[in-house]
Amino acid sequence: MVSRQEAGRPEESGGRERTSGEPAAPGAPAQGVRVGAARSRRSRLSPQRERELLDTALVLVRERGYDQVTMDDIARATRSSTATLYRRWDSKARLVITALRTGKPRLLAGLDTGSLRGDLMALSERARRSVPGPGPAMGSLFQAVLLDPELMRALRELMLEPDIEALGAVLQRHVDSGEIAPDNPVLDLVDRLLFGPMFVEQLYLGGSRAAELAHRIVDDVLLPLLTRPDRG
Repeated sequence: MVSRQEAGRPEESGGRERTSGEPAAPGAPAQGVRVGAARSRRSRLSPQRERELLDTALVLVRERGYDQVTMDDIARATRSSTATLYRRWDSKARLVITALRTGKPRLLAGLDTGSLRGDLMALSERARRSVPGPGPAMGSLFQAVLLDPELMRALRELMLEPDIEALGAVLQRHVDSGEIAPDNPVLDLVDRLLFGPMFVEQLYLGGSRAAELAHRIVDDVLLPLLTRPDRG
């Protein structure tokens, strides 16, 4: 008798889709009707199951390094099929970056602490917490980004662009209030000035001075540049 574990989970069972040219088995849909609805049911994952797959993938990457983990490894570790993983995430790159994004705090466009400094400090703290800690395995992931265009695209689309958009919305609110001049030339550099140093500190320098660095970036760099009086 085949166990539930050996058979696979219901949403991940690997039956082949019957085409219109094949005879229908007893009780199956009539000939000429494709079973796309069944395939759709197989490809749906519950939020809990999806989080389980993402968490396991991230554990494997942390333990072995990005290049040493395959979709087959993730499928075996989660008792799923590679077809399920590819249907949901298209590629290992998108799966791993989604796992990173799921586990990090979101930079919310609605953030409002009541002051520009408070907002920038809150954003810098979220940026610090969103970067994985140092270590050879996670370091290999970000090294792979430089060599793998698909991984770079997934990182940009799934992690960087949503945060940059949220940061832009926060800054625009302070532009609308008159605290930041709309033509301030630093506005389109804030993401680099804020996220870049925090990324390097957290990932490559151990992160022990991240809180101090955040204060210095906000107080000594961003606030003076964003609120400087018009030159004229």
